[in-house]
Amino acid sequence: MRKFESVGRIVFVIWLVSLAGSADAHSTVKGVGDLYAGLLHVLTALEHVLPFIALSLLAGQRGMKAQAEAVLLVFPVALMIGAAAVLWVPPVPGLAFFNVASAILLGGLVAAAWPLPRAAFYGLVVLFGISHGFANGEAISGSIKAYLFILGIGLAGLAILAYGMLMVDFLLRRKAGWIPIAVRVAGSWIAAIGVLVLATTGRTMLAS
Repeated sequence: MRKFESVGRIVFVIWLVSLAGSADAHSTVKGVGDLYAGLLHVLTALEHVLPFIALSLLAGQRGMKAQAEAVLLVFPVALMIGAAAVLWVPPVPGLAFFNVASAILLGGLVAAAWPLPRAAFYGLVVLFGISHGFANGEAISGSIKAYLFILGIGLAGLAILAYGMLMVDFLLRRKAGWIPIAVRVAGSWIAAIGVLVLATTGRTMLAS
């Protein structure tokens, strides 16, 4: 557990340092490097941040010590693979809709606190990692150093996931009866926000 917490602290510090720079998500803004642009492109987009938070809650909720550490590697790698695929694969229609739907599914799983099989859990981690990575990678233009931008996307995913998992793990170990309920409520809020977004902009997303 110490190793897990140490990794989480390092990632959290990286995240905080990255936030100390500009608030813009694109490297075309003076003073913002391509690495930070990749980080901020994720952190400033609600359709990515919400599913990432839901995934971190789901992983922390399961209390999987060894498996949780693996998620910290699998998810960022899947994100970077998805982002890199943009360099060869044409745009995917309806991807924004799919990514918002991932917030509904992941938030719903947190709210249900259903013991998802390990294979299914990691299947979702890889699937949504690639889909969100691809969506973020679409921001890569000719003026951006792709490898730095993609690395930034992976670090952003790692930071959100590690911070959320650490927080949930810490809270659940307090043994207070209301904490598991609060985590489930947080998952239901994320799912509800996803439903609201799809209800208001889903048709536009499918057409894009």
